[in-house]
Amino acid sequence: MQDINYDLVKLLHTKLETIARLERHFIQDAEDAKCHSVPALKQILEDEKRHADMLAKEIGMREHAGKFN
Repeated sequence: MQDINYDLVKLLHTKLETIARLERHFIQDAEDAKCHSVPALKQILEDEKRHADMLAKEIGMREHAGKFN
């Protein structure tokens, strides 16, 4: 696998892990603690989802162009 393809997949994997942690634990923990960080964490979650979508699309475009090897 080319370095760029590995890098994109690894970055997507990292983003998806972060999304899962935010959804499963971090936001709920902040809500339970009545922490002022809830809006910031929710914004980070949306940003991470947007970034994951961008990466998935980029990987798809590379695959479609025959450059994902």
